[in-house]
Amino acid sequence: MTTELAVPLDQRVEFASADWIHEANRFLSERRESIKHFARPVSFSVEFDKAPEHLNSSGKLGYTVVVDGAETMVTSKPDATADFFQHCIYDHAIPPATIVHAGNEDSARCRRREYEHLFGNSLGYYVDAFETNTDVSVLLMAFHDHMARRTVNNPAIVHRAHQLGLESNLRELDAVGYTVLPAAFSHVFADELRQETHRNHAGRQEGASFRATMLLQRGAMWEQAALHPWVLTLAEYLLGRGCLMYQSDTIVKETGQETHPGMHSDYGASRINEPFPDYCLEATAVWAIDEFQVEHGPTVIRPGSFKERRQVPPGTTQEGAQLIEMERGSIAFWHGATWHGSTPRTAPGQRTSLHNAYSRNFVRTIERYEDIDPAIIVRNPPAFSTLCGLDDPFGKSGDDGADFERLMYCAAAGYGQAELLEQA
Repeated sequence: MTTELAVPLDQRVEFASADWIHEANRFLSERRESIKHFARPVSFSVEFDKAPEHLNSSGKLGYTVVVDGAETMVTSKPDATADFFQHCIYDHAIPPATIVHAGNEDSARCRRREYEHLFGNSLGYYVDAFETNTDVSVLLMAFHDHMARRTVNNPAIVHRAHQLGLESNLRELDAVGYTVLPAAFSHVFADELRQETHRNHAGRQEGASFRATMLLQRGAMWEQAALHPWVLTLAEYLLGRGCLMYQSDTIVKETGQETHPGMHSDYGASRINEPFPDYCLEATAVWAIDEFQVEHGPTVIRPGSFKERRQVPPGTTQEGAQLIEMERGSIAFWHGATWHGSTPRTAPGQRTSLHNAYSRNFVRTIERYEDIDPAIIVRNPPAFSTLCGLDDPFGKSGDDGADFERLMYCAAAGYGQAELLEQA
């Protein structure tokens, strides 16, 4: 059985768009009578810089909410005289705008902490701008969560990458097939991920697998990692919108252990025929939960080898490959056809890493999340159900034929489409 979507596809909206404003008014209008009993109106406003052109054709983009019980409480213009006013970059504001608080406050705080690590604290985050434990704050939190469950990422991928500071990373992916994102997550999050990883790996018999898999159903921190805004942007650049979680696992490497000897490409599991397509089918993000220096057994990679469009020939050695050395808190991301391998750890102790692999929406994934716990879908924005394969029509035909609602949604949302950097 396929898990039901928490929000219908036709209710998904772009942040601060006309449809977003309309849905915000609909939500508040249903609560108009109770709002009229508030002691005083409350207002907040956000103005965005560098919004995508398809939303920003008439000057500054933004919105203002005046919670006063009027027929229209949300307008599409920013107002600096509001009780709370914030000015920020559009693509920086989307991640915190999609945090769902209800039911998992600890996870919400962790997500906000990580987004502040990436973007600072100027994020248009109004939910804590007013007094707590009041009717107003309860309403605003419900309003935020309602919209977060409906808000999709900016579909202009290259524009998003530019505003997130990732344009040079796109160029590296195009040129050599891999890139590194320094300081992509905090050391606090690294500690939390490490602790949970070792809890998952504990108690195994000697010689058991060095992996723990199916992470998207193992806890909220893994859901958060899957939605990392930098990583998702790189994934959609290589794989097109609507990409899937191909596999999510952690690896704990012991001293002297060699997990991936020699060289390989990540197309092996899917048995892709040669020559490989000239577009990417799968891409991998490796999180350095621990240090990735030469003595820790880091990945080695052959720059530009994805252009060979073939599997690694038998007997190929790591000669000429480059080490991917990176500090804890960094993420390496590569095109799945790029030849790479690992090196043994020589230092005492263990090296812990997270490996999230993504694929195009028509590729059959190694891990299946189409029957994931519905509570997980409810507490995440739409991008998460997309990664789980819930939005697309594949495998969802019934007695009356294909799921045409999903077919039309994917077509309208541009699933499978990618952008070229040089044409943007």
